[in-house]
Amino acid sequence: MESNKEKLIGLNKIRESAFDLYPNANKITITIDGDKIKVAPIEDYEIPSGGLSDEE
Repeated sequence: MESNKEKLIGLNKIRESAFDLYPNANKITITIDGDKIKVAPIEDYEIPSGGLSDEE
């Protein structure tokens, strides 16, 4: 049986992998429901100070 320390190490690996997949995310929610896994990142984006133009 895994110890709590081993479980935490495994969870930290999952966290690191999730943030590698979504580098702009400041929060990632992972929901496991049976054989389905849902990943919902909340990402931050900056809008240029001049706003968006038609040329970009």
